[in-house]
Amino acid sequence: MEKKFYYGLGTLFITTSGILYTIERFIAYFSWVGEMNAHTGSFPIKPSLPGLLTNAFIPMFIIIGIYLFVSGYRKK
Repeated sequence: MEKKFYYGLGTLFITTSGILYTIERFIAYFSWVGEMNAHTGSFPIKPSLPGLLTNAFIPMFIIIGIYLFVSGYRKK
């Protein structure tokens, strides 16, 4: 396989992890706004945002992406 293939897959994995993390944060903000608009009288002042290690796929995809970048760099 060529270097471009490794770099492309590495970019795909890292981008996918970023998209998943962004979607999780969007859902957390969206549910927080829903709690505010429920008119129950009590809601948290700040949303409870997910951490980087909340979803196991995010760090796994980042590690796989970095591994593919390193593998592509070492390829001759």
